[in-house]
Amino acid sequence: MKAKILTLLQLAILTLQFSCAQKNINDKSNLDLPFNQEVWKVMDKGGAEQSIDTTTYDGKKALHLPLGHMAYLNNKEFENFEMEFDVIGFVMPGVGFRGQDANNYELVYLRIMSNNKKDALQYLPIYNGSLPWQLYNYPKYEAVATFDERKEGTVPLSFDKYLKKGIINGSLKIKLGNLGINFSSKAQLQFINEDTWGIGDIEQLKGGFLRKATSGWELWNPYVWSHVKIRVIGEHAAVYVGDMNEPKMMVKLKLGTRSGNISLRNQFFDAFFANVTIKELKDSVSKISDEEFRTESGNYLKKWKLSPKFIKRDSVILSQLDSMQKSKILWEEIVADEDGLVNLSRFMDVMSQSVVLKTNIVSQSNQTLKMHFGFAKHMIVILNDSIIFKKEMDVTKEEGRVFVDNETVDLNLKHGRNELFLVLTGDEEYHQNWGMISLLENMEGIEIE
Repeated sequence: MKAKILTLLQLAILTLQFSCAQKNINDKSNLDLPFNQEVWKVMDKGGAEQSIDTTTYDGKKALHLPLGHMAYLNNKEFENFEMEFDVIGFVMPGVGFRGQDANNYELVYLRIMSNNKKDALQYLPIYNGSLPWQLYNYPKYEAVATFDERKEGTVPLSFDKYLKKGIINGSLKIKLGNLGINFSSKAQLQFINEDTWGIGDIEQLKGGFLRKATSGWELWNPYVWSHVKIRVIGEHAAVYVGDMNEPKMMVKLKLGTRSGNISLRNQFFDAFFANVTIKELKDSVSKISDEEFRTESGNYLKKWKLSPKFIKRDSVILSQLDSMQKSKILWEEIVADEDGLVNLSRFMDVMSQSVVLKTNIVSQSNQTLKMHFGFAKHMIVILNDSIIFKKEMDVTKEEGRVFVDNETVDLNLKHGRNELFLVLTGDEEYHQNWGMISLLENMEGIEIE
């Protein structure tokens, strides 16, 4: 309860600071950004330039971005700015900013399917093209937001027998059609949870959510315009949804304060953007104190030496580690984020194979100390030449997110120096998440070398 009150107090302070900053801005007027080739360049997932696809959707002239497409603002970079737009997107439409190239930028995106939930908004720093959503999570990097949607009708609870993953059942399609809600024969159902199913129709560029209620399965249409504002000042960003006076999320950015490109982005399915404007903010804008974003614990393990990548062989991992120690490989000294997170995509341009993180724990006595940690996607923990933990990430915990209390292991420390090695293998299927966070239960009689 104390932590919740502190979080609310901090948000209130931050909101006030942002409001004060708004009153002292020396800025330029809004730039209207029409959807044409002089203003925007559309690229597909493979980096090939595409024609600009505009359409009228739900009463507004809009830019249509198919799955995996990005629209880059031509010949214009921003450091501090305020951007507003209307958006429709079934899954994860978003905005990239301060982009240095196609693989390094700040990203805010919207999980429309998580309407009113704690992960509806997501901030990510993108290094080397990785999308590390499992590493950066609530309450710091995700937040609750409410997106507009429209109730279209209700079908009986007995229709749950037609709710199966895959192509929409014909009986359900007919029933919805009788309500004036028509999906094509290619529409597919996706299980979200026991009370919610999603319908996606790529042929008609529409979708919906079937949510269980006492009266039946209610169909809600998320393809309704939501208004969003993103405000970037110095090292911080605020995201507004619906209410333009109070931010729903405030984050400290990771890639540094510098100018970069702006992009409209669509991760999955199809998305539409309308009424995009941007306003450049001058350097005279007030900054927010970093004190509001500092971590609460000093027990995080932050200092590490990082090995080059290698092909891990579980059956002989101790021999591999011994060979690495005796060889002349170069270990890179790295420091975790201030909140203890080690995002390995910061240091690796290709997410493949495995690496070792090592540090020395100097103990003033023989003692057993608990280490709490989370990781993606596979980790081996080795203490003083003994394997004490070996496991693949449990994606059923915390909805597949990395938190420091995901796992706990006892470190049986001897008096003096103890060598701790973490062997980490990332997400080699999707190449998105590779990293970890760890802390010691207490630091009494402990020094980290």
